[in-house]
Amino acid sequence: MIVALLVVGFTLSFGLAAAGLYLWFPSERDHALSAQRDFARMEYAIEGASNITRMRRFSPVPWVDTTLSWWPGIAGWERLRRQAGMSLSLDWLVLSVIGPTSFIFLLMAMGGLDPMSGGIIVALIWGGVRGILAKRAARRLRDFQRQLPEALDMMGRSLRAGHSLLAGMKMVSDEFPAPVGPEFGRVVEEATFGVPLGEALGHLTDRFDSAALRFFVTSVMIQRESGGNLVEVITSISQMARKRFELAAKVRAVSAEGRLSAMILFALPLVLAGLLYLINKEYITILFQDPLGRTMVTTGALLMIGGAAVTKRMVTVRI
Repeated sequence: MIVALLVVGFTLSFGLAAAGLYLWFPSERDHALSAQRDFARMEYAIEGASNITRMRRFSPVPWVDTTLSWWPGIAGWERLRRQAGMSLSLDWLVLSVIGPTSFIFLLMAMGGLDPMSGGIIVALIWGGVRGILAKRAARRLRDFQRQLPEALDMMGRSLRAGHSLLAGMKMVSDEFPAPVGPEFGRVVEEATFGVPLGEALGHLTDRFDSAALRFFVTSVMIQRESGGNLVEVITSISQMARKRFELAAKVRAVSAEGRLSAMILFALPLVLAGLLYLINKEYITILFQDPLGRTMVTTGALLMIGGAAVTKRMVTVRI
């Protein structure tokens, strides 16, 4: 009976994880899928005027969307997923993590895994998925910041030629690759469907935490309210963004030695443990079989994580 439950649990868990992980890989349908998951709705105010907004759901299935909306911190996961540019919806993302998590809990219930080890594995699974999302979001933000000065220059040239700001954004969406092109195309699409331009640009700043982008959005809003030479402002922001990116590259090159030292110090205990396991398995397994040894391993892992976090803050310079 126990073997049958384990087989069924492993099959279901593997299926859930495989279904979710299959959709992790990006494809050419990313933007189409993202557009399909944004459900537009029409709301009517007291005066009867229409107000077009964008209603984003966690899942197209109503009961799944309601269940996910009850989860604490689910909005942060959704924001991180959008910042990472994931093609899959949040329900499939959570499904790919729930699969192996349910199998770990099943092993713990059957006595095949102690609670401490199971809790550590579950924490590593969820933390690893969030770390992957954060890394993809950071890489996408770097690409956006690298392309933003050229995009601002194109919008400035479009304004000098007599086009509107929305037409300049449309040119950027047509000429630039991801992520700048599709993101400005999304702003144009929202503005075309009736969303105020300031609100559409605010959605863009939610997806990309960039100082240059915030300066650009603020300048556009001020220019629309009080007027001014938007071309000169955009040119200045483009030059500032280019200099900030160059300074960030220099800081990253200077701090490369510290980051490499941190990675070596973090990987050294793991590599030594692996070598000892290959050389003398009985010698290293005592550390994990004895209760005192497990406590020491847990304490050491927590100290290593804390040290890695402190070292990362020391070598990270915000520009």
